[in-house]
Amino acid sequence: MDFDILTSGLKNGWDAFKNNIVAYVLGLLIAVIGSILIVTIAPLVYGLSYMAVKGARGEKVEITDIFYGFKSVSAFIRSWMYYIVYVVVIIIIAVITYLLTMVSPFLSIIGTLLSVIWALVTFYSMYIYVMTPSENAVYAYKEGFNVLKENLIMTILAYIVVYLLAVIGAILLGIGLLVTIPIAFVFTVSVLKALKPGIDAAN
Repeated sequence: MDFDILTSGLKNGWDAFKNNIVAYVLGLLIAVIGSILIVTIAPLVYGLSYMAVKGARGEKVEITDIFYGFKSVSAFIRSWMYYIVYVVVIIIIAVITYLLTMVSPFLSIIGTLLSVIWALVTFYSMYIYVMTPSENAVYAYKEGFNVLKENLIMTILAYIVVYLLAVIGAILLGIGLLVTIPIAFVFTVSVLKALKPGIDAAN
């Protein structure tokens, strides 16, 4: 197993953050505040993902990149197409978990398992969606599943790294998240690009 993928991903994440610190911090703050309105959640997450992709490419990240999902009506709709599929699957999993729990509390473990699988599938999918603008949301989710299936152990390890970064950021009075979240996003894109070379059609 090539652990260099993880270490290189972390280095890329740190370098991208260090070189674009103002854009990432302000962009994240804008996304957090802007997400108070439900209608802006999808395009702002889309914008954050775009910023991560640019950082992983080694490109200069601008504060205005956070508004990538608002650049046109089609971009806004595109961001919501992804989010709608995401939410629908979450609702389906919640309903299945509830029904299984009604039959037997023990069966709720199946719902938990489905939630974990969905979390791993979506680990890469938004970035794939951003990097393949000619493809639809279903394609992004399908490719996310394929990357997971072909690189299960590496994806789990990368997920753990992202989780640890989130924990570290939270421990630092939450302010640390302004640092660790952008690093985690760029790290994930870097891992994705290493596991599936050529996926970044826009690069």
